[in-house]
Amino acid sequence: MIKMTLRVACSALAIGLSFWVGSVVVHAAPAIDPNLSTISAETTSAKADGISQIRVNVTVKNVNLVGVENVDVALQSSRGAIDEITPIAAKTSITGRASFLVRSLKNGNATISAVIDGITFTKTVTLSFSEGLEFAINVGDLIKIPDDGDASTQPDSAVYYYASNGRRYVFPNEKVYLSWYTNFATVKTMPIDQMSLIPIGGNITYRPGSKLVKFQTDTKTYLPTRGGILRWVQTEEVARAYFGTSWNQYVDDISEAFYVNYRFGDPIGNPIDLSLPIVQSSTNSINVHLGLGAP
Repeated sequence: MIKMTLRVACSALAIGLSFWVGSVVVHAAPAIDPNLSTISAETTSAKADGISQIRVNVTVKNVNLVGVENVDVALQSSRGAIDEITPIAAKTSITGRASFLVRSLKNGNATISAVIDGITFTKTVTLSFSEGLEFAINVGDLIKIPDDGDASTQPDSAVYYYASNGRRYVFPNEKVYLSWYTNFATVKTMPIDQMSLIPIGGNITYRPGSKLVKFQTDTKTYLPTRGGILRWVQTEEVARAYFGTSWNQYVDDISEAFYVNYRFGDPIGNPIDLSLPIVQSSTNSINVHLGLGAP
């Protein structure tokens, strides 16, 4: 039988524990100390242009003031996804340091905190962003640039959705737009110089369950679902169960140019495989459809 003796070395710093298991000594690592760990920024201000960035460093220390290696660290902003946080090194180095870059398109102050091994630390650093977007805009707004009066140009006809990550997502055509909205009454017109400050996030896909769709050179008909996932409707009986006897009037053609905007899920061989009302109610906003959460 192996006899285990616990030896505890005590001091003002609680230097740790040593376990004797037979002839082997096992040293328990000293605990991470949130009071000795630090979060700091190399500068505290930057332009809110989505390009200028601030480096934030988190140093994780244990109760012996020693940096702790291989600890998972994440940053979070008090303003949510409007501030873009990119890890340089999200796992601590031999000195206990993890580093991140923070950018924003939103004027104002952001309080940045660290999550270390899943625990949010109370220490924070405040960053200030300025000279950014001045046009009043909210998450969920529909925006476009002014009409240039030239019917032969296209950029002024594009409509975008402003998402919670500070990016604008474009409706590739009117059919996709009308799967989400019934009219253009709420679209805001903003100056070109202000629009140029908002990076493009990508294309918007059909609202889940709003239509059936097909690609111009593909004979299969698909049901759009959340996140731009298309599910092949395998039979006319399934299509009829979803959209009635005139189901073929609910089919829109999608250009192959937008093929990359979609992914493909499991086929639907029976209407009980997938409830259309559940599909339609699964997404109450484009922000949710994009996987960004409730606006």
